Amino acid sequence: MTDCRTRYPLLLVHGLNCRDDWIFSYWGSMTDLLRSHGASVYLSGQDAWGSVPGNARALLRRAEDVLTETGAEKLNLVAHSKGGLEARYLISTLGFAEQTASLTTICTPHHGSRAAAEWLGRKTVCRVIGPGLEGFWRARGDREPNFQAAVSALTPEAMERFNAENPDSPLVCYQSWGARLDRPVWDPMDRVQLWLSKADTPTDGLVSPDSAVWGTYRGTLEGVSHQDAVGGRRRKRPGFDAGEFYIRLAQELAEMGF
Repeated sequence: MTDCRTRYPLLLVHGLNCRDDWIFSYWGSMTDLLRSHGASVYLSGQDAWGSVPGNARALLRRAEDVLTETGAEKLNLVAHSKGGLEARYLISTLGFAEQTASLTTICTPHHGSRAAAEWLGRKTVCRVIGPGLEGFWRARGDREPNFQAAVSALTPEAMERFNAENPDSPLVCYQSWGARLDRPVWDPMDRVQLWLSKADTPTDGLVSPDSAVWGTYRGTLEGVSHQDAVGGRRRKRPGFDAGEFYIRLAQELAEMGF
């Protein structure tokens, strides 16, 4: 069996509009799969619709708990989508660099989303959708859901400020992956997301590969949607197997001494 044991535990940091303690697992079978191959894996547990600073503070509490529970000196953060921004805020603004061995981001909008900016301009739609999403996730565990703050943080202008305020730490290894969905298959979610992101360059349905670049860019997952990049829908894309991807990711972190 493939050995995925890393020097430091893996903390999987989820993205927007889902919780990792909900009945539908954000990471699909990835947590169980990695554990079955020897990895020490934990989930982040922040809000589905929290602001980046608010979720980062929740992430800090969770990360400290994991360090205490495991006795480890550091963590490997593996973050998807907006979770990557919260992980960077944790490292830079909240001072968690010395406790972070590596940060791997997957489909994170480090340079913003033009689609997010366009949708914020649809104020009537936001006034209708926002409160509904906040109420839905508050009933399922969110402590501070804030639709406006969460989406506003993803615009190119907001990310330009964020990047200036959250520089990389020389103590942390940063690497990133992006994805590109060239055409939808039968899945209606693919079609909706590609329509939502039509104001942007080619995307994974929400985030463009160019925006996902941070630190060492490991590559673009071709023909892979935003959700399929984490295996949440438990299906295979032609040429991409989420299980194989995360097993290899853990192996590579171990090979790098993390």
